[in-house]
Amino acid sequence: MLNKSVKNLIGCFVVGLSVLALAPSVVPGSMAVLAFYSSLVLLLVSLFTISSANHRHFQLTAIIVGVGMLVLNDYLRVVMPSPESTWTNRIALYLVYLTICGVGMIKIKRQLNR
Repeated sequence: MLNKSVKNLIGCFVVGLSVLALAPSVVPGSMAVLAFYSSLVLLLVSLFTISSANHRHFQLTAIIVGVGMLVLNDYLRVVMPSPESTWTNRIALYLVYLTICGVGMIKIKRQLNR
């Protein structure tokens, strides 16, 4: 298992990369979708940084990815999305994000109850 300092370093790295992944989100076309997929991978990595003492990295990453998804991402944003995005695809990607966040919240709740 990783010790807390390594988890903390990985968590900080993931938060920084999730901020950097916001830049390609505003580019029209497939770049926005690739940026969202990379953000989801970062969110999955941040699941492994949750420890009993610190779960802030996951929360920060989830907030950054959520804001990027709903406000900035050209393909997924709520107001004036890209014309080639369909509601079916958008809802599927929203559900993937919500599923990862749900797993993270369950893991945080289990850690806090110990």
